[in-house]
Amino acid sequence: MSAPSTPLEVPFGPSGAVVLRKMVLDEDVPLLHDWFSRDYARFWGLQGKTVEEIREKFAGIEASGTCDVVFGILASTGERLFMFESYDVKADVLSRHYPVQPGDRGFHFMIGPADRPRPAVAYYALQAVCAWIFRDATVCRIVCEPDVRNEKAMKRLVQAGFSGAKVVHLPYKSALLMRRSRVAFEAARTQPPPPNPAKAPLTGLSLKYHLLVSRIGRRIGLIERHW
Repeated sequence: MSAPSTPLEVPFGPSGAVVLRKMVLDEDVPLLHDWFSRDYARFWGLQGKTVEEIREKFAGIEASGTCDVVFGILASTGERLFMFESYDVKADVLSRHYPVQPGDRGFHFMIGPADRPRPAVAYYALQAVCAWIFRDATVCRIVCEPDVRNEKAMKRLVQAGFSGAKVVHLPYKSALLMRRSRVAFEAARTQPPPPNPAKAPLTGLSLKYHLLVSRIGRRIGLIERHW
């Protein structure tokens, strides 16, 4: 089951509020194409795709019935600030890499290029993501899997209340499995943003080790590879 599809308005710190609503394919795809074409979006693996290819991909996601694509829109101006995919972990390849618990829901997350700086935009966007997903009363825990090389994303997730669990070698990336419970979200949802951590939860020799395992494992066929 996914969260109710009706729009949801949530606080967004000094910027006021954002309205969360499900993707409108023809309206949102041109914007997504612009976002995915930028260098900071390289971890999505969609650079160089045409507008029609992006449309086909997201039409397929929409038709799957296991994933919602949702936009966060600034209530005061209508500017689309971020997008996320909320997906059924049991229907995803991630389910083969950790013991899925009843009530788990996954997400992928992207902030659009800003027209001007906004205070703690990633923190408030991630709180909004959690608010949307936890509207589904069956969800007890949210999980995500940032690429182990994406230091910025991992730091933002830690700041937003997610904790690292373990490295998983997915067919298309090596990732840090991270999670946040409903209880933790409810306890912190009215709190101001904590300081951004000085470093990501996976750095240095530990990061190099997992990248080496990934490289060797994929080369000799012990780890599945889809790129």
